[in-house]
Amino acid sequence: MDFYMKLPRGKREFTLFLVTLSIISMNIIAPLITCFEMGFSMESWAHVFPIMPILWPCVIATVLVTYKPAAFLTSRLTQKGDSFHAVITLNIMCTVFLMSIILTIVGT
Repeated sequence: MDFYMKLPRGKREFTLFLVTLSIISMNIIAPLITCFEMGFSMESWAHVFPIMPILWPCVIATVLVTYKPAAFLTSRLTQKGDSFHAVITLNIMCTVFLMSIILTIVGT
């Protein structure tokens, strides 16, 4: 059962997790910070896209930094009998929450 609940199980799953989380974070956090700075408009949203290839390594580094604390936070918020989907959803939410805090402070 421990193997079933432990994610990611291998390098391939970790890479998929890392890419998914970094793409979601880049498309939400970076444009949101820019819109808070410049005002909400499609023009300010479009100004973010040329910068995204530069930000992606920073987001990946942030995912790597927040992975262990998010796993700890997930273990504190879940119970032993919780379903796999509940655990993985909460893990992703904790990781994105911690990344949002770090990237909002650093990105601004």
